[in-house]
Amino acid sequence: MSLSEKQIESYRKLLRSERKRILGTIEGLREELGSSLSDETEENGLETHLGDVATMTFLRERDLTIEENEEHLLTEIDAALARIKDGTYGTCIESGEDIPTDRLDAIPWAARTIEREAAHGH
Repeated sequence: MSLSEKQIESYRKLLRSERKRILGTIEGLREELGSSLSDETEENGLETHLGDVATMTFLRERDLTIEENEEHLLTEIDAALARIKDGTYGTCIESGEDIPTDRLDAIPWAARTIEREAAHGH
């Protein structure tokens, strides 16, 4: 099964759209993380309680984790776009087998067949 040019173009558009969304998410998270905990507590003009600081710390850690995940996904998307450019998109990077279109529909940046991905540990 070889992907048609129309299918490849559809995946390219999907990947570019997802890439744009991720860049927006990362930018928003970085803007949020730009303010310090002391800025947040001073803005409120209220006495800061230990629970408030713990909540703000938790939210910052959560945002950092989301940012890391989004950056990893961005790397995967960029690699998929590079595979489109070099003509290897839709082919497992390990086995050379075709990646089924239902897998690409679900995860357009997939680099491996589901069997190879499971064996790879992801």
